[in-house]
Amino acid sequence: MFETRTGNTLSSESSKATNLYQEAIDLILGSESGAAETLDSALQLDKDFALAAAARYYVAQDVGEPDATVYRERAERASLNATDWEREHIDVLIGMIDLPDATRAKALAYIETTPADLLVVSQLAGNLFFYGGAKKLDAVLNVFESVEGALGNDWAFLARLGFAASEAGQRKRGRELIERALDIRPQALYSIHGLAHMLHDDGATEESAQLLQDWLKEHGAGAREGQMYGHVQWHLALAEWQIGDREAAMQRYLEFCAPETTTCGPILTLADCGGFLLRDYLQSGQTGALGNDVLKHIERVWGMIGHPFIALHVAGLYATAGDIAGLKRCEETISGKLSGVNRDVSLALVSSLSDFVKGNYQRSAQTLATISPGARIGIGGSNVERILIDLIETSCKARR
Repeated sequence: MFETRTGNTLSSESSKATNLYQEAIDLILGSESGAAETLDSALQLDKDFALAAAARYYVAQDVGEPDATVYRERAERASLNATDWEREHIDVLIGMIDLPDATRAKALAYIETTPADLLVVSQLAGNLFFYGGAKKLDAVLNVFESVEGALGNDWAFLARLGFAASEAGQRKRGRELIERALDIRPQALYSIHGLAHMLHDDGATEESAQLLQDWLKEHGAGAREGQMYGHVQWHLALAEWQIGDREAAMQRYLEFCAPETTTCGPILTLADCGGFLLRDYLQSGQTGALGNDVLKHIERVWGMIGHPFIALHVAGLYATAGDIAGLKRCEETISGKLSGVNRDVSLALVSSLSDFVKGNYQRSAQTLATISPGARIGIGGSNVERILIDLIETSCKARR
């Protein structure tokens, strides 16, 4: 029995368990429903299936399950009786989840010898998107292009290569790749999300809304518990909001994208929540109290407030509530972090939003102007975050 994206033999006494594992990897890479349950079934058939336990840890960490470490310990224990490549896969995958900075070089070396291991490649690229700094767009694209010969027409690879290419400015190539991925596996949440990102960046709002409505009609029922389902609904809510149907957009946000209703993991939940509410505040100028689910989610990610991506969205949420005390709390906490580019950018973002709430629009815009194009890329996430900063600047200029 073989794992389709490595070609290596799997150490399991159950052929059904290995088939379930391979199915689960497809579900993980597509951000689709059922990965955790499928892996649980594989582990019931083979309790010592090391790769399945490692993949289950990946899923548990991604969605923030409180007992995730149980799967890590199980994977590490079972790996003692696995093959060399399985132990290396587990070591690198868990390292990229738990200690990404210390593991990045090891992961880059690993994919040189095992380029078809898309789970590791994807985790590495995701880390670079968030922590890769000013050069991250080229770095991510280089990672995917380096394994292209091994993965070829694999739908999950095409979707990721297409997204990376579009983020790096290769819009036409990126769209063609993502559309090929959707042709092969149309139900993949990851792929439809990539195309929605491209349409958002291109300002194709009505096309995006129609595309997502059609996709949800056909595939939504089967995707409801998928890890990116809430985010795909967010893209549709954003498109509806941009078209001018605020009521429908707000209802969709509350039903599918808010912290208490979304299927997304903690970081994507913050981005969707903060990004949507901040856009609405910038346009309307109307503040509103944050719900308990939002306040709880801020506390959930508070330990990462020193990262500009987190600072932008947490400060954005406090801004939508006109919460000067919350913004001051952000500034004080970030000021206590070690000095460096991240701290400076985070402080600039929080300070700008604080000035915006106070009506100091010129100073807010001046502060944002100090954040260089490279530093904006280094904020993390995708071009959506950079567009959000542009919107803050535009709103400042409109109010001066």
